Amino acid sequence: MTPAIDSGIDAALTAALSHPLDGDALALLGPPGSGKTIALVQRARRAAASQPTGAVLLTAPSDAGVARLRAHAGDGDGTLVCASFGHAAFEVLHAAAGSSKTIDRIDDARAAIIFEGVGAELFSLEWDEFAIADIDPEVTGLRAPERFADAAFRLIRKLRSSLVSPEDFKRIGLQGATSFYAHPPNLASADLLMATKESYRDSLRVSPAELERQRTREVDLVRVLARLYSAYVDALVKHGCMTAIDAVYEATRALHARPVVRAAARRRFTYAAIDDAQDLTGAQLAFLGAIFGEPLRGVTFAGDPNQATCGFATGARGSETLKRAPAKVVFERHYRSTPAIERAALLILSPACPQAVEGRAGDDVQLYRAATAREEARYIAGEIAKLIANGTAPAQIAVISRNLRCAGVYTDALLAREVPVDVAGASSLLDFPVVLDALAALWSAVNPFRHDYLLRNLEAPWLRLSDASIAELCAGPADPQPLLFVLPDEAEDEARAARWDAERDLRLGRNVTRGDVDDALEPQARERLVAFRRARERWEGAARSLRLGALARTILEESALATLPPGARGRFERGLVARLLAAVDAFEARDPLAGLDDFLAYAEKVAAAETDLLGIAPYDRDAVAVLDVEAAKGNTYEAVFLPDLRAGAWPRYYVPDAFLFSPTAGMIPKDNVGDAGAARTAKFTYSLYKYKFREKYNDEERRAFYCAATRARRFLFCSASGSPTKGVAAPEILANLEKQL
Repeated sequence: MTPAIDSGIDAALTAALSHPLDGDALALLGPPGSGKTIALVQRARRAAASQPTGAVLLTAPSDAGVARLRAHAGDGDGTLVCASFGHAAFEVLHAAAGSSKTIDRIDDARAAIIFEGVGAELFSLEWDEFAIADIDPEVTGLRAPERFADAAFRLIRKLRSSLVSPEDFKRIGLQGATSFYAHPPNLASADLLMATKESYRDSLRVSPAELERQRTREVDLVRVLARLYSAYVDALVKHGCMTAIDAVYEATRALHARPVVRAAARRRFTYAAIDDAQDLTGAQLAFLGAIFGEPLRGVTFAGDPNQATCGFATGARGSETLKRAPAKVVFERHYRSTPAIERAALLILSPACPQAVEGRAGDDVQLYRAATAREEARYIAGEIAKLIANGTAPAQIAVISRNLRCAGVYTDALLAREVPVDVAGASSLLDFPVVLDALAALWSAVNPFRHDYLLRNLEAPWLRLSDASIAELCAGPADPQPLLFVLPDEAEDEARAARWDAERDLRLGRNVTRGDVDDALEPQARERLVAFRRARERWEGAARSLRLGALARTILEESALATLPPGARGRFERGLVARLLAAVDAFEARDPLAGLDDFLAYAEKVAAAETDLLGIAPYDRDAVAVLDVEAAKGNTYEAVFLPDLRAGAWPRYYVPDAFLFSPTAGMIPKDNVGDAGAARTAKFTYSLYKYKFREKYNDEERRAFYCAATRARRFLFCSASGSPTKGVAAPEILANLEKQL
């Protein structure tokens, strides 16, 4: 937590607390660790104490941010409501709908499953527009339906976050196509050609006929996506459910359309305080505007534009709100990091101003370059072990990665040294073997003929069958029944294969559940298999009397949880299984009549969802935290390790979606489909040059480094593996630090 600040010596804190609560919107600006959040919470408490009626909304753009605020402010007493935008939006919608209608809140993964059903007709080309050739099915990205669906859903979520309706999207898309192709820019400009890679310059050599062909494809893409967007909204209405993003969108529209709803919301929330305001989306800002009015009187923002890291992921635009706020209080003192850590962070944030902070690196900033990722992981684990041995608590150490899915090598290295570890951020529980083992155990109680999971059970720690034993279980009978009549020679092989296809689909499950080949197994393997068979019988019996959560715990306590290894790894894996059981409980809460088979079918669909739709919440607060940047925001640690600081990892390479969207340019398709001579569209190549997407993306990656580095109070360790690149497509962060520190 940020250290307390003596209000008697900090003029900014005094100014923030003395600013009128009912005045124009106030922005609290300052670097990390400057006291913004403390001032924000104190203003919220002051507002809550002064409210005869109504409540104060204390919130942040993300659920993780709200959890951190709750740790600062507590749960409140009814007048101070620490809740997410989604929670507040659902409250508005439930009040608007009345008691006659309920709206279920779903997560983004369930919304992606609903969207998958919406796109099924498109991907099977069943739309009437295809039958009458009104829309050409060969539009950008549709050659790869799964990638197209993922890109379309990401776009729709950003549109909802920006308060863009399906009708507005279609209008903007068609206007953008008309504007670009009716008056195309100079595609032969020297600056444009110099800024474009040689391999893509052919996309700029286009005739008027080719531009018209690309325009037609773009218009078709706009119409396809607009229909998908509308169908998705209709599907949410049909299912009676919404995500938090959808709820903020719909609540904002309801507040604008119905004065009665707006008046009720204004009575409910008389004041608002928002932390991490730089990450606010357009819809969240519009939601606040609909309640508090356009001047946003009675609203306090706290944020730092230098920590805006969600622009490409969510379309966040809170930085502009902070800059345009009518009243500002700037917190200039930095109470957290040492000068050397602050200087290292600023060197990457603003490479053009290397002397922004005085001081040089000492023991508090360590740089390390390894030959391989494993060597880098061993270095990090070794340094963390030294810190713990010297008295630093594990909870005061963090490894912050740009991509949590790539942090497994560091987690394994720490566990090998018996260092307690916890993970949190954008990732999937199904990335971890112990969770897959637990799911396999649950599947065995539902369907032993799911051989993919059954094989995992046979290899799992609670059975540990050898390859030879598994081969016996997969084998066919030693004396198959002979054919009743002889087949012609030319059909013999094909018929024999067909004869055993059905048996092969059932063979392993039968051998495991019925014991058909037990005599061929070694005694120890046979004993384990018999025990597993009896356990399955108990689980099947328990399924008839236990509810979903209790049944899952019963199965896992006899399988995955019963065989966890001792020490740090067992502690870590126990936390992962506990999160899986929490997901089971949440599923049961949504559908009390659901069975184990329903949950497992849902888990399979979630497994196919994108990583950015999933997340892992913190569990073990007394362990070293392995986080991504968004999960680390707002936290403070004695020592922070920033690994993999090389081009392509951190910063990540800019890889645009199959199509982009701009409020001014409309749709920007990347792939040039159909009878095309170039791989990319002219509009996409020109837009990369005009709007500087790659440069803006790299700037956001620099801000992510700044945000992560300034989580450290005393020690900052920066590392990478391999040789640095020339830093053309993406900057080499560690190499830049090595040159200037």
